Amino acid sequence: MMSMTTGDELDKSDVFVKLAVMLSPLIEEAVRQGITMKEFERGLFGGLLCTGKQVIDEFLIAQGDGDVGETTAHPDNSSNGQTTEPRKIHRSPDPAARKLRTVFGEHKFSAYVYREGDDRRSPIVRRPVDERLGISGDRYSPMLQEYSMLFYCEQAFHGAVDAFERVFRHRLSTDTLEKISQRMGAAANDFLHKRAAPLKSEEGSILVLTADGKGVPLVKSDAQNLRAFEEKAVRPGNRRMSTVCSVYSVGRHDRTAEDVVAGLFREDKPNSELRPDRSVPQHKHLMAKLPGQIQDPGDEIVRGSILALSWAAREVQQRRKENQLLVRLMDGQHSLWSDADACLSDCSSDNVIDFLDIVHVAGYIGKAAKVLVRGEEAQEKFIRERLLRILKGGVHGVIRGLRRMATIQKLSKEKRADVDAACGYFTAHANRMKYDEYLAAGLPIATGVIEGACRQLVKDRLERTWMRWSASGDRAMLSLRCLKASNVWDTFQQQFLNPSLLRA
Repeated sequence: MMSMTTGDELDKSDVFVKLAVMLSPLIEEAVRQGITMKEFERGLFGGLLCTGKQVIDEFLIAQGDGDVGETTAHPDNSSNGQTTEPRKIHRSPDPAARKLRTVFGEHKFSAYVYREGDDRRSPIVRRPVDERLGISGDRYSPMLQEYSMLFYCEQAFHGAVDAFERVFRHRLSTDTLEKISQRMGAAANDFLHKRAAPLKSEEGSILVLTADGKGVPLVKSDAQNLRAFEEKAVRPGNRRMSTVCSVYSVGRHDRTAEDVVAGLFREDKPNSELRPDRSVPQHKHLMAKLPGQIQDPGDEIVRGSILALSWAAREVQQRRKENQLLVRLMDGQHSLWSDADACLSDCSSDNVIDFLDIVHVAGYIGKAAKVLVRGEEAQEKFIRERLLRILKGGVHGVIRGLRRMATIQKLSKEKRADVDAACGYFTAHANRMKYDEYLAAGLPIATGVIEGACRQLVKDRLERTWMRWSASGDRAMLSLRCLKASNVWDTFQQQFLNPSLLRA
């Protein structure tokens, strides 16, 4: 009997190893003819695909016709999810034709189905062969769905279709990809919301919550529907804001203000080998949301920041250890901070510190430098000096200095606006800019994780030239890319391959 394993390795006595031995004459003949590696590999792979299709056909036939009796009992799920007394369901008069698309091609087989009544128009409630195979009622195998989404998560529809065809020698339609992405994306979103917390022993000493917004280009109709949920109606064209949120843990990291500035300017730091290695974020969980409706029926559509930060609040409640420091690290968008306060209102406020991301601080200083100082070299020196002063606790002195320089130079109204914007930003968030204390405690002060996530989740895939997304397509893609960015793609697929686990 053939033994199948769940991993990539097969036992040495497996039938596939024996098959390889049987192919030895073919290998010897290829060597004698001087066939190149490219020719042999392509020919072998094509042959394996043809063989795989035949094997799948035989495998499906071997499942039988799914006849478990003229009638059978079937559990009845009530509207509240509770299972009631089984009901009688009826076998179809004849085996029903069934199509299944796998990575090897399209297959056909016949099997009985069971309906609520003995009428052909009654809904199908059971497919015994599908249950045995662990497949859902659609016509695409779990592996085809996973592999097609691996292509689609990285490429546009047509590019993914072409790549899949080049590898597997048969073509999927863009409509097929869209249907699979919608179904898998919905399951991925559910998985991300119900994901179990990691072991507390694997967490770092600091729990970090960080969030940021990233615009997504939508089709005009969906963009119009979401317009009311933008904080400001200034987004160009049909772009609407998605909110990317992450919760992770990290250890304390000892560095100075000079180290931070050197890192921001990507230069080698002297004696860097004497400093401890930077703590690596642990269990970086990600979520990205457009505005949408929360699960309870009848609730109004809410901002994506509320949806993402509500997920983050659950993560914090699940993962936070007793007396663990919680760092909330974001840019200066006021709505993000107020939404975070609202969503985390049930979480303990003890031992919580709010930080303003130092990268955004550097950006505001850079804008001020361009209107106050001439020359790139002088501007860089200006930025370095102000950043160092801020990192050493001198934010109020920097504010006074910027305003004094703007007044002395008698800047135009337009140029003065950049200086005033920086000063206003720092004044509004001065209570979140105690970087001298943060660095002394070894705490993180930059949103590199969420900045990278915004680029990875949104920009690299959803913001390509000429792209426009439907809201539903965008939500599905964000959920799928969150799986990959959170390193749980394989874990999710193990559940997605088994529909019973998703229903549990």
